[in-house]
Amino acid sequence: MSIPGLGQIAPQQPTTSTTRTIALRPFWEWRFHVPRSSSNSSSSSSSSTTNAAAASGATVRLTSGTAERDGTELALNRAYTFPRNTQSKLLTYTGATLEVTGDVADRVAQYAAPEDSPQLMVLNLHFALQELRAAAAAASRERGQENTHWINNHDNNNNNGAGPAGPRVMVCGEKGSGKTSVARTLAALATRAGGQPLVASVDPGEGILALPGTVSAAVFGTVMDVEDPAGGFGVNGTPSSGPSAVPVKLPMVYYLGRERAEEDVPLWRDLVSKLGSSVRAKFAADEMVRETGLVLDTPAATVAKADMENLVHVVAEFAVNIVVVLGSASLHDELQRRLGNERTAHGEPVTFILLDKSEGVAERDREFLKFAREAAIKEYFFGDAKRTLSPFTQSVGFDDVAIYKAPDDSDHYGNQPTLEAAEVSAEMSHWTLAVMNASVNDPPETIRQAPVMGFVAIADVDEDRRRLKILSPVSGRLGNRPMVWGRWPEPYINLLG
Repeated sequence: MSIPGLGQIAPQQPTTSTTRTIALRPFWEWRFHVPRSSSNSSSSSSSSTTNAAAASGATVRLTSGTAERDGTELALNRAYTFPRNTQSKLLTYTGATLEVTGDVADRVAQYAAPEDSPQLMVLNLHFALQELRAAAAAASRERGQENTHWINNHDNNNNNGAGPAGPRVMVCGEKGSGKTSVARTLAALATRAGGQPLVASVDPGEGILALPGTVSAAVFGTVMDVEDPAGGFGVNGTPSSGPSAVPVKLPMVYYLGRERAEEDVPLWRDLVSKLGSSVRAKFAADEMVRETGLVLDTPAATVAKADMENLVHVVAEFAVNIVVVLGSASLHDELQRRLGNERTAHGEPVTFILLDKSEGVAERDREFLKFAREAAIKEYFFGDAKRTLSPFTQSVGFDDVAIYKAPDDSDHYGNQPTLEAAEVSAEMSHWTLAVMNASVNDPPETIRQAPVMGFVAIADVDEDRRRLKILSPVSGRLGNRPMVWGRWPEPYINLLG
């Protein structure tokens, strides 16, 4: 990949240090992009620390002050390595000094006063949410177990029970508005304050703690991984076959198998409803999570009718009472027009907040997203630079597995099945399949809406011997668990080489 400006820099000798010192004033941001390939990749090899950093990405050390990445603080004098294809920013509220080593394109966003920084609005929103959480905790202590009645009353549309304790915040905006970064920041700040927010994403292109093509949710009661390319939302934060650098989260995952919600709106809405039900069950079981509330990321949206209907559906299923819109006054006004007079299932009004879009939101082209998807798939099975996982390979017969796929006709709804048995063929090679928490004896509709247990990759298909080579993150037979073959993400390179 060609990074503007880097091509003008004269090649450096392998032993030459590329460490730079960057000084940041309060509310300044260091915005950076670690390219997919090194500008010094043709240089001879060296054992120096500088070249090791260049080979693996960029290394950053906070030498003074305080700094954070999307709400998660950096430790002082610890080296953080950001892998290739990472685009992000480090923000300081107090001022900071950074030492940066490696191949990175960067710039400093400077603000004359804190009021000029869009991050101040996000920070103020966090403080407002904390006040709501404190009030909810106080009400919970006064009411005792009474505050769990809303869970039972939600499905019956009975709003006479006590309302949900914490705020349920939906973050929305147009493409490239920085929705996911704001959602991640609000979740990280809530965790730092001692809460346990439930974080959800109904954007299949931005799976949380799961492979792309899913909608998912998880409790974030521990710190996020600063070095994760996804900023703590990546698959390295989930249970695996090896040790983790940070405490793992246990996501609730449902499989769409599409890149965008509009590619299968009926199924997407069904899965959003399923995920909303799982969220309510988690609230009912955990008082701390219930008091902290929900942070919800959504697909990119405009004022188009279909997008509005999807967002209204999300608000209803998750009983959202705070809608945050980034950078689009028209989207904010249209949502307020549609929902301004509505009440949640618990009788609460919906509050609408318009935040400025940060000028530093990174543009992510299709090549960037494709690289990120492939890296997530590889990391799911083999780990990353910090941990090596030991996936399991097994050979099974065609008749020993149950694989389903969506019908070719996208209009198979109503009384038509949403899944059909897939004929095993070489076309499945290198695809990733979802293993469903269901039985092969269940009807297709039950299988399609079942939670995801995990993922496997089809490493090879031998049609002559009628055998499949399947790669899974842990050992063990698939048993009678059905697998679903989606239409996205696209097949990955041969993971076994």
